[in-house]
Amino acid sequence: MKQLILLLLLIIGSQFIRAQDEIILNFPKEVHAGNEFLLVVNIPKNFMSGAARFQLVFPNGFMATSRKTENADFKFETNKATFFWLNFPQNQEVEISVNLTAAVGMEGYFVIKGESNWLKEGHAYKTELYPQVLTVKPGNLTEEAIQQNLEKTRFKYEELETQGVSCLRQVPYDEQGEIYVNLLINKGDLNMYGKIQENIPPGYEAVNVKSQNAIFVYNKRQNIVKYLWMNMPEKPQYIVSYKLIRTAKVDESNPFLIFGTFSYAINNQTLTIDIQERGIDLSTAP
Repeated sequence: MKQLILLLLLIIGSQFIRAQDEIILNFPKEVHAGNEFLLVVNIPKNFMSGAARFQLVFPNGFMATSRKTENADFKFETNKATFFWLNFPQNQEVEISVNLTAAVGMEGYFVIKGESNWLKEGHAYKTELYPQVLTVKPGNLTEEAIQQNLEKTRFKYEELETQGVSCLRQVPYDEQGEIYVNLLINKGDLNMYGKIQENIPPGYEAVNVKSQNAIFVYNKRQNIVKYLWMNMPEKPQYIVSYKLIRTAKVDESNPFLIFGTFSYAINNQTLTIDIQERGIDLSTAP
């Protein structure tokens, strides 16, 4: 119970700060699907203190097991690897690590995120890691076997079971030279302010396809797409869509990555969650 209370204090009301020394992630920048590899985290001396938490967030399809914990409690669930200390080690550099495995059939560019939270003199603090890109190459499987594994992990809109508030992005797909991005918002009975914000790859222009009465904003200079609602639709689930049109400024050497968040108002507060990319087929959704 004590750990749960401390964890809630760490997460709620944290002040965001930037430290002079940074947490460093060390891992192979290129791995093969189905293979295990090591990810090492180096935390500078006295970076945190007291009750502290460090969390890594992985894309869907990765499995993590603890390798080195420095006396932290370790937990891996819902794509998050969490280290929790009642008293963070002092006067030493802290090194923790996990064994990671990319699921068979995975291929492409994937992003690893992370954040740290700690308590000091009654105040909660938070820092976020700069997102790290990992390239997953095909494993030693035939094309037919890879496709069979992908089919096992792909599911349809009708099969989706959701709890709470969430926003899912269908894996973007190419249709006649244009890339389509479908987003499923699951909001329950919330009907106040809502906002989707996505950072798209440089060199593409965004065009709205389906807005659900939202204000659609595309900032070409910052490569940002937004959907804004002062009052969200009444239905508990709905889909918005946009398409990306390639321009001459596309750099083929850069990974095709989209980052996004969904913000919503509840009890006079605005909460923000990450948009999760999933192998969901939204083509049959209303």
